Amino acid sequence: MDQRPPGVCRRGTDTGDNPPAGLFILFLSFRISHYEFFITHGECRVIVRRCRQENITLIGGIILAVSACMLFGLLSYYSTLLPPMDAYAIWGWRVLATVLVVALVISVQRGWKLFAAEMAELWRVPASLGAAVFGGLMMGFQLGLFGWAPLHGVSQQVAMGYFLMPLVMVLAGRVLYGETLSPVRRLAVACAAIGVSAELIRSGGFSWVSLVIMLGMPLYFIAKAKLVTTPLSILMFEQLVVLPPALFILQQQNWNPEYFAAAGPQAWLMILGLGLISGGSLLFYIAASKKLPFALFGMLGYVEPLLIFLVSLVLGEAFTTADLWTYIPIWAAILLLILDGWLHLKKTGSAQVVADIN
Repeated sequence: MDQRPPGVCRRGTDTGDNPPAGLFILFLSFRISHYEFFITHGECRVIVRRCRQENITLIGGIILAVSACMLFGLLSYYSTLLPPMDAYAIWGWRVLATVLVVALVISVQRGWKLFAAEMAELWRVPASLGAAVFGGLMMGFQLGLFGWAPLHGVSQQVAMGYFLMPLVMVLAGRVLYGETLSPVRRLAVACAAIGVSAELIRSGGFSWVSLVIMLGMPLYFIAKAKLVTTPLSILMFEQLVVLPPALFILQQQNWNPEYFAAAGPQAWLMILGLGLISGGSLLFYIAASKKLPFALFGMLGYVEPLLIFLVSLVLGEAFTTADLWTYIPIWAAILLLILDGWLHLKKTGSAQVVADIN
């Protein structure tokens, strides 16, 4: 009985003591990671027996994106724990703490040579350098809004900007990158559009805060789409771009002695926590943007405004039943994205890719 594994081509019959030319004279089977190789005389066939690498990348990107949104939501609340600092001081300390935390991570990973090499490559290409500088300035401004909004009672305006941003990113993905949406994702976009439209009708429009977020963040990711730097290196560069104004603000406020007097021994721990949350959220965000299609990455952004909205409720901002016309469709959109991901994995998880190498 022939014991060869399925998938190995047979070139004739190997009966008799003297097999004719063209029959297999060598057979070796072995496994490496997710692949099983059958090596024969004159032919190699590779059979992929588990989910494709794209699925692994997709799942990793989704986890990173959701984790970033959760940390951003936490950061919105964390800013309220740092009085008597004002929003500008919180932003300054956040940038400084993030630089120190990221520098520590690079040191632990012994990644300064890689960082220097990637920065040298940026300097050689003016367009890449300009995109990286623009990204640093835009992200720095967005971070400032995060600290400023909850202290001035406009967290819901920030949330509105993040409700609109995914729709802009879906449009950009379609127009700029030719991305297509599955039927379930199109239904998710429709639900999100209904929710956003209800909010716009109810509020009579959107503020400058919402406008900056809905247009600024897509421009941020479009500008960085072709940068080949690693997430950790680009995060460090972006924070260094805004470090000088951050230090200037802190120096003008005399490094906030009132805060340190009020917070006591835990003051530096709170600032360290600010850097950890900020650095982690930004690192996850940048890494996710490199793993996910533009439209899907944008749609996953709906997790963030929901969390910011919950923070606004914790902080005592008003909520009415009219808000349900906005949030129920948004929640439906997120559930549809979860369903779409499950259907995608179900469809491709058991697929087998066969490549013949002659």
